[in-house]
Amino acid sequence: MINRTGKIVWLLILSYFAVFGTIAAFRHYSFQTQAWDMGIFIQTFWNAANGNGLVNSLEEIPHTFGVHFSPWLYALMPGYIIFPSPYYLLLVQALALALGAWPLFLLARRILKEEKWALLIAAGYLLYPSLHWVNLFDFHSVVFLVPLLLAAFYFSETKQWGWAGLFLLLSASTREDSILAAIFVGLYYLVKKTGDGAPRWNAARKFGLAVTLLATLYFLLSIYVFMPYFGGGLLRLDRYAQFGETPVEIVKTLVINPSLLASTIFTVEKFRYALWLFLPLAFLPFFSGRAVLLLLPGLAENLLTNNASQFSGFYQYDSVLVPVIFFTVILGLKRIMEKWPQHQRAARRLLIAAIALGYLVRSPINPVFFPVGIFQSNPRIEAFRKIVNLASKNPNISVAAQTNLVPHLANRKEIYMLGTEPRPADVVLIDGADLSFFASEELFNAYADSYINSGNYEINSLDNRYLILFRKELLKTE
Repeated sequence: MINRTGKIVWLLILSYFAVFGTIAAFRHYSFQTQAWDMGIFIQTFWNAANGNGLVNSLEEIPHTFGVHFSPWLYALMPGYIIFPSPYYLLLVQALALALGAWPLFLLARRILKEEKWALLIAAGYLLYPSLHWVNLFDFHSVVFLVPLLLAAFYFSETKQWGWAGLFLLLSASTREDSILAAIFVGLYYLVKKTGDGAPRWNAARKFGLAVTLLATLYFLLSIYVFMPYFGGGLLRLDRYAQFGETPVEIVKTLVINPSLLASTIFTVEKFRYALWLFLPLAFLPFFSGRAVLLLLPGLAENLLTNNASQFSGFYQYDSVLVPVIFFTVILGLKRIMEKWPQHQRAARRLLIAAIALGYLVRSPINPVFFPVGIFQSNPRIEAFRKIVNLASKNPNISVAAQTNLVPHLANRKEIYMLGTEPRPADVVLIDGADLSFFASEELFNAYADSYINSGNYEINSLDNRYLILFRKELLKTE
């Protein structure tokens, strides 16, 4: 039976899902999702549901496993087949993140042995700004790492090793960098202190050793066998090019060139990023002892890069950090309560204040900056609706469009961002006021003129801003 506190947690979970499911859906409805990454996943799921495999025409490698190795996508396919809509992807993502509060609550209750603390931790999770940004930026498979890894932590701490291993495997299946998180979970249990009188090689350490070895093997197979098989590999290593071109070169440079490491990490932007990761939780993870080890893969991934998106705190890149941050929050609180039990009330007040401050200042749904615009129409949205209705629904016809239109037209074999199509598209949708992804206005105009002056397209204008171009041969056959 679920007690009163548990019922409050479920009420918070349902409230989170209602709020973020609604906002995510309206964000897509109001054309705020993008080709990267919403359009990619919509087309990938549509292709898979139509027997074409997990492929898309937007990424540099057609098969998505060549870019990111995410077997977890297959777990989501049955739901998509039943409800083949982008809204399914957005809603199941919001639901998964909401449900992460339940294993976290159970975990906190077991470790801290107090319902009030467990409720506060669960509420802090659901109000955590980084979780909100992860939830609202389109759809990503790595986001599912959050609830799966929290469940793995719960089963590990309750010594249900079989279930812990299963959820770690599911966590690792969400994306290849999630495997690194699983490796460090194994390392944590391998070096975790044993109780007085406990055998050196207890069940936890044996579990940690098995996880470390198996997850490392899985990671190596993923990047050197599976991803190359699908035509790709670790394509995003170019974001760490200052350290080298291969994993071995990067590790070597990190060891022998500490000054480059320091200059890369210690910047104002990255300090600000780290501040907003930990300030909303009163910096409690740094009191967790050896568990701080769990933070290393996520922090390294986001602090060693020069790709500003990864250390902005506004995208999916914090998915690898959120579950370990909250696990270390619990362990940090435990150590504080054991050392300074007389300050437990002050610690609770400090955590409440930190949670409130983080939500009010940093969350995308705080009362001051709540995104009311997604519920309102405007001329651009109305024009986009007309354009989508005019564009052909025939999935065999290729379309080139700007980023916010792509997700609404991705249910087809060929969809491209303007300027990336390998050959002239059948339908071209141009917003004359949006030069995104073009280096200059001259290049943008040259691109549009190449279609307009070809004589192969019927040209329709909308609001003296938008051009809808249909290939003439296409119109003859329809």
